[in-house]
Amino acid sequence: MSYTKFSKEVTKWLKANGLSCYGTAYDSPEETKARMDAWMRGSKEVLHQWITEKRYRELISCAHGGWYQDSVIFEPLAVYFVGNHLFDELRFLCERGIRFSVEDMLSTIKSEKEEHGALDIKTIRNIDVPSYVAGRSYSHSGEIAKYRKRALDQIIRYTGYLELIQAPAEYLEQVTVLQKSVSDLTIKTKDLKPFRFRLAAET
Repeated sequence: MSYTKFSKEVTKWLKANGLSCYGTAYDSPEETKARMDAWMRGSKEVLHQWITEKRYRELISCAHGGWYQDSVIFEPLAVYFVGNHLFDELRFLCERGIRFSVEDMLSTIKSEKEEHGALDIKTIRNIDVPSYVAGRSYSHSGEIAKYRKRALDQIIRYTGYLELIQAPAEYLEQVTVLQKSVSDLTIKTKDLKPFRFRLAAET
């Protein structure tokens, strides 16, 4: 697993630089923070090293794994792909998360329709997602709103990258249509078909 390899490389870097990589239950808050800061520094160093070595697939796998916040691997990697005009790698990095968020939304929409026979789109669009997530109550409508917001945030971020990389107009239009259909809650599973890109197998 790429994440395991990445973590081992970070640990190796920390040890080589005399930095703590293991904590104990007796660590003070200051010691814990110092260790976490060191781990973040090591993560950035290994990220830079792997980018230099063009280990793109492994880095994309780490980003997809969800072990790190997007600011640690996903976003720096996307910025690098944009800056080096690596459009295929950018697609492979970004499409997966969008697709998963939309699929989660569609699955919950299906459950809502099975239970209530219809979808109250106006109510869903008016839900305050941060308040819903912070609360303890569960509802299909709240979950749909949550996945909708997540997908829209991901699509909007992706659109920004696509504009910077000057992606083909036809593809950019497909992403724009996807954003509208997610926003309107008119999205269908078949609409995700253009967003299943994978990098060609290495030879």
